[in-house]
Amino acid sequence: MDSIIMRVRILHRDPGLCDLLKNMKPVDNVTTTFETVSSFGDYHGQQDILLISDDINALKPYLSREQSDINIIYTGLPMDVYNAVDFYPQNVLDVWSEDVTDEYKLFKLNRAITTLITQYDAWLYKTWLYSLMDSLPDLVWFKDIAGLHWLVNSKFEDTVHKTREMIHGREHNYIWDVPPEDEGQSKFRCLESEREVLRNKSLVTADELVKTDNGMRHFKTFKSPLFGRNGDVMGTVGVGHDMTDFNNTSIELEMLIENIPVAMIICDKDWKPIEANSLFEKAFLSGNKDLSNFDYNKWKKSASDILLLRHYSEKKRYYSEELKIKSNGEERIFRVTEQEISDFFGEVNGYYCMFRDITNEREYQSIILKFANTDALTELYNRRYFYEYIYSYKDEPMTVLFMDMDNFKRVNDTLGHVEGDNVLKITAAALLKHFPESLVARLGGDEFAVVISDEDITEYEIKKRTRELIKDLDEQYAPMNLGVSISVGTAHTNGNLKDIDAFIHESDQMMYRVKQAKKRG
Repeated sequence: MDSIIMRVRILHRDPGLCDLLKNMKPVDNVTTTFETVSSFGDYHGQQDILLISDDINALKPYLSREQSDINIIYTGLPMDVYNAVDFYPQNVLDVWSEDVTDEYKLFKLNRAITTLITQYDAWLYKTWLYSLMDSLPDLVWFKDIAGLHWLVNSKFEDTVHKTREMIHGREHNYIWDVPPEDEGQSKFRCLESEREVLRNKSLVTADELVKTDNGMRHFKTFKSPLFGRNGDVMGTVGVGHDMTDFNNTSIELEMLIENIPVAMIICDKDWKPIEANSLFEKAFLSGNKDLSNFDYNKWKKSASDILLLRHYSEKKRYYSEELKIKSNGEERIFRVTEQEISDFFGEVNGYYCMFRDITNEREYQSIILKFANTDALTELYNRRYFYEYIYSYKDEPMTVLFMDMDNFKRVNDTLGHVEGDNVLKITAAALLKHFPESLVARLGGDEFAVVISDEDITEYEIKKRTRELIKDLDEQYAPMNLGVSISVGTAHTNGNLKDIDAFIHESDQMMYRVKQAKKRG
């Protein structure tokens, strides 16, 4: 924006006041001019004028009941201002007593001009907001967290035949003139998506049918949360696009999908592409805008590498899946939503397909899961994940090796905890070496476990590898001369596991018997 020119006019018995105020600390984006005048003229229609005077009679014509562009600083007694008019003058920025220091005057002038600029910015942003909202062909509204409307655009006013003032602070049913017999169902459809926005704190799209004086209308709504300065959700903002006459809204449709913050393509009922936004073209078509020979289903099948997740909602009539897709030569993870577009009678007119890049989300999720499921020292799976794994595969055949170290306490007592930690890492590495295809976990302290699928290795191979593991670790423990070794107990299930704790206890008891045999031998 251009720099604002603030014109300061001074009518004062102190001839040096103008030169003094010129030394004011500059305000960003403001050019300030100073002029000493013998009288205040007519400033009608002018903006950004600041009058400074010790003559209340000279200022009296400019004292305003409403905020105006002519602002005032009076040097004298506050009571003079109150006695001059019979109302509180909103445009008096400050009153300086005559005995204040020069430094005080410079400071207060700087603060006054900063206040004016803040007010100007508030007006400017409000003007931008209203102009933008009223330029959109769709309904736009802002609601508080209770679902009451704060602000709507002119399209919304025209649709419901109510002014912004009538709509402000009112709820859905009053605004849309929902009759008593339809109140519960209509209100529920609106509030359901609002609650989802507040719950997920993210963009939610929804289909909503609303009864108007033009009959039933089908709106595709896009609702997002509004966050307050403390980070809490304070309300929602929504955009409603009338989808009733879908086939006759190509211009509006193009504007809508271009402003959706995800890659998006619209197809007709036969999956022939109608329109794609620039994000889709850039991500998947190398910027190519020609869709005449583009086969959406064939492309998606060939471009997708791995299907990670797929879900279909019968109620909302959409498919949601997570796919690995190459975008600009790089493999990324996308959440793909294919939503049916139906008219009022339930006939499918087309589909809109949204591709949201969730690669970073999945990477963060993977990191979080790793911390939650692994042991920090050995990087093996932890006890929590071990039990979850056993429960998930309780109907499958499996063998569990339960083991702990003999005389491990001597390592910590004799060599210290740092060397003890190193021994645990050596043990973990040996387990991964001898059972690379199995789940290996540290259950805590010096206890470890290996879960072996029946399909991984045979019983003979398990025994052979266990012997090799023990021999390997004995050789690595030997230099410590502390009698450290590892004892292993085994339990097996054919896939009819009913009591997980009893199953684990069985392998633990086997391990304990091995340990006791060592002591006797």
